[in-house]
Amino acid sequence: MIDLNSPEFYTIAFVVAMALLAFFFRHREKRPPSTYIVQLNTTPVEKEETTEQSESSQGECHQNSQLLADEEDSEDLLIMEPLGGGRIQVRRTGLSLGDEETANLVITVQEEQCTIIEKKGVKRRRAVPQPVTGEATLRCLRPGTKYRIRYESQLTSAWASFTFDTASPIPVKVTLKY
Repeated sequence: MIDLNSPEFYTIAFVVAMALLAFFFRHREKRPPSTYIVQLNTTPVEKEETTEQSESSQGECHQNSQLLADEEDSEDLLIMEPLGGGRIQVRRTGLSLGDEETANLVITVQEEQCTIIEKKGVKRRRAVPQPVTGEATLRCLRPGTKYRIRYESQLTSAWASFTFDTASPIPVKVTLKY
């Protein structure tokens, strides 16, 4: 028969309780971070010159949508859209690069944390900066995972922090802050 008032019983109960707590709150081994470098494919932003004649022929709705599109191209925006097969399309507006300058994304992934740093690539000395839009396709994020993403631009000193679910079909549009 077990004596519930004996010190041996309480000692054994305490050891079992500590073993259970250690099992449930054990430290998980973290995977080492993985780093990837992806080049942004840039295209120049073309500003349309309109004359008074063409402005009068356009409807009010078309003029407003054109103004919004021009505003979107000049604003520091990051758009991330999930594609099929675990690919993520990244679109970046608000960049200014010269003719032979490029921009790279340095992506560091550890567990559900992701840091993306936008860095300048090759530079020609007398390059005149012009507005560009950059696009890249990422293949380094696991499908069906919700990530906490920190995006930093060394080109414009802008940044953003947000969550991104790779399983969601809805694109995420983030305005970068200074």
